[in-house]
Amino acid sequence: MAQTPPVTTKQDVDAADNNMSDSREGGVAGLAERGAALANAAFGVGHEYITPLQEAGQGYAERLYKAGEQRAQEAAFYAELGYEETRDLVRGYPIQALGIAAGVGVLLGLLVARR
Repeated sequence: MAQTPPVTTKQDVDAADNNMSDSREGGVAGLAERGAALANAAFGVGHEYITPLQEAGQGYAERLYKAGEQRAQEAAFYAELGYEETRDLVRGYPIQALGIAAGVGVLLGLLVARR
């Protein structure tokens, strides 16, 4: 079966359709060729639309990844800063820290036991 090259524009699709409709004597083989030509045309036109969208999507994904990475670094920085401040407060006021920890533990124990 002879294959036609892929068609990339609407005019080429129409031309392929006209070329196939001119020769009706082929029967089933003609229908198969016409179907193959139309499928190639649809593939070509679809590829024209998909390629720019794919490139744009990759660009958006890269920018989103970089922004997420930056936010994660900021969150890690602030978490470490909070940890250091808490550690300094606990070392400066150990009795108060133990009292707060005991109070939170009792409160959580009461909440869990109420089930």
